[in-house]
This record gives sequence, structure tokens and C-alpha cells, in this order.
Amino acid sequence: MYHIDQRSPVPVYEQLARQIERHIVSGDLADGQKLPSIRELASTLRINPNTVVKTYRQLENEGLVSSRKGLGIFVSILGMDLEGSRDSLFAELTDEYVRKAAGLGMEGDQIVQGLTRRLKGEN
Repeated sequence: MYHIDQRSPVPVYEQLARQIERHIVSGDLADGQKLPSIRELASTLRINPNTVVKTYRQLENEGLVSSRKGLGIFVSILGMDLEGSRDSLFAELTDEYVRKAAGLGMEGDQIVQGLTRRLKGEN
């Protein structure tokens, strides 16, 4: 469900937080759904449990999850602006795509044409 790229310049806790956020915003994780325990997620991803704690703390500060003492961490999206979050994530993904395409030497029109072809299922 989650993947950590150890070669990425993005910190592991941030990679994990953004992936969980995407799952929440897309509806893959529903309001009230329990997230994996800290130990379970750390073991599965082979990362330090403190990294998972930092991830969950960040998500809680952002209002995406809530902790229930002795029960675990749960998705908590009541009152959350899902559309705004979806737009924000889409902008991040688009920016990353454009940066990478530009890094290949593509210019604006080429990027748009390439994306249009892909959306139509063409190569």
C-alpha cells in the first residue's frame, strides 16, 4: 500500500504522510478507518518506528487523523475540505510532472501534447 524511496531527497516521514493523505483524499481510506499500528507499519516498510510516530503526528496536526489513547490512529476527515485537499495534491503532482518533463528537455506545448496523447490512451 505504501512505498518508501530511500533515494528520494524527500524525508521518509514526509513521503509516508503524503501517501496516506492521498489515500484519504481519494477515498481509499474512509473516515473512522483505523490506520496500521506504529510497529506494524514500521516493520512492513522497514523503517524506524519513530519515523511513523512523526508521520502520524504530522497528519494529526493537519487534521487528517486522530489518535485514540489505547486504540490507535484513525482517519478523521469530518469538516475537512476534501476538494481543496484534492486540488492541492493535484497541483503538487502536476508541478512534479512538469519539472520532470522539462528536465527531459520538453517545453510547454510538447508537455501538453504528450499528456493529451496519454489521456487518450495513445503512445
